[in-house]
Amino acid sequence: MNKSDYPLILQIKDVKEILGVSRSTAYEIAREPDFPLLIINCRKIVYRDDFFKWLDSKRTNPNVISA
Repeated sequence: MNKSDYPLILQIKDVKEILGVSRSTAYEIAREPDFPLLIINCRKIVYRDDFFKWLDSKRTNPNVISA
């Protein structure tokens, strides 16, 4: 799947699918200080483009994700 195939606003279930991790691991990653998470009415979302920028930044510094 291409980046543009995902919705503009991702949910944790999308992050889980993209990263190929468990639901609990996706939530743990979302708690990282530099993760571009938005919380709106208890919903945890992330803008698609911000997520992929964040993910690309981890490629250059892969030891940053603690999950």
